[in-house]
Amino acid sequence: MPSRRSFLATGGTLAAGAFAGCIDSLLAQSPAGTQWSASVPAPTSLSPPVTTNGLLAVGGYRDGRLENGRLTVFDAASGTRRWEVDLGRMTGLTAANGRVYVGEKGGPRGARARIRAFDAASGEQLWTRGVSNLASALTVANDTLYAANGSLVALETSDGTRRWERTSVDGLDFTVVVAPEDQLAADEAAVYFGDRGGIVALAHGDGAPRWVARPDDWSTATVGPLPVGGRVYVGAEGTVASLDRTTGDLQWRTSFGSDARVQGFHRAGSSLLVAEATTNPPSGTFGTLYELSVDDGAERYETRFDAPVTQTASTEGLFVVGVDTGSLTWFRNISFVEESETTLPTERYVLGAGEERVFAQSTDGTLYALSQPP
Repeated sequence: MPSRRSFLATGGTLAAGAFAGCIDSLLAQSPAGTQWSASVPAPTSLSPPVTTNGLLAVGGYRDGRLENGRLTVFDAASGTRRWEVDLGRMTGLTAANGRVYVGEKGGPRGARARIRAFDAASGEQLWTRGVSNLASALTVANDTLYAANGSLVALETSDGTRRWERTSVDGLDFTVVVAPEDQLAADEAAVYFGDRGGIVALAHGDGAPRWVARPDDWSTATVGPLPVGGRVYVGAEGTVASLDRTTGDLQWRTSFGSDARVQGFHRAGSSLLVAEATTNPPSGTFGTLYELSVDDGAERYETRFDAPVTQTASTEGLFVVGVDTGSLTWFRNISFVEESETTLPTERYVLGAGEERVFAQSTDGTLYALSQPP
């Protein structure tokens, strides 16, 4: 989900604050709600900003070349630049429990990618491990790092030891075709992957299949799996399904039309917020946020946007919906709660979220740390 500088060749660290001062001094010209901003590499869709223990990790590429990757870590609250490291071509990025994990294309013989683990606070490289997939999708649960795209591999977070690997389950081959965090997820019960034609849940210990769900006329999963409570929610082209988390049985399914594409969703109490984009005729070009009942998928409310939804980001009580004009709309828990809006100075960006902040990384190389505007 970065060639390295000589002084970082062995995974060394940079003193905290060595790069302080990259905060944009012209906050008055920044989007409403900006707490700080900084110069960063251009992002890829495979590496939106991620947070852990009050730190923000941002990946991207330099000089217009995907092979020139860079990982930068900031203090999430103040914007102080803590450390950075140059890598090769980044394939994936995640963070959890005070560590940052990066997928990098290539590696030792027989590996399609390597995964590097860093201490988020110091920048010390803790371990590296070659894997047989591209490590585009990364997630952490139960002291295990899961990496997918071509297979699904489970590694010990402590030292990168391989626990198990699956190349396919019942015809599902763990291919990443959309934003990686939207196909791979894990919780205390299982690890889940939404693939072309279905969704699979695997046991943490050995990767044994718990269940495989194949809803009728199901295309590639574009959002989810999202395990919450006793359900797993997953979206595809124009449809959202709710599955039983233990058995994979279909509980309900709600469709929004063949010309719609589900871009993100957020569980809020008894509601599921679903953001979608409509970009094809005959319906036109626009975006919609639906509020659905988690019990049966019935629509409770909807909000229309003038442009298609391209990005979403969530924290525990916050859902931010971004459209392709650069406008971000903030929702607290449910869609009919009073909302606020801010507009980025670019139409091309990726979103991450954590600790009640949203982080927008634009393709012109600017990172904005945003709180909800008044």
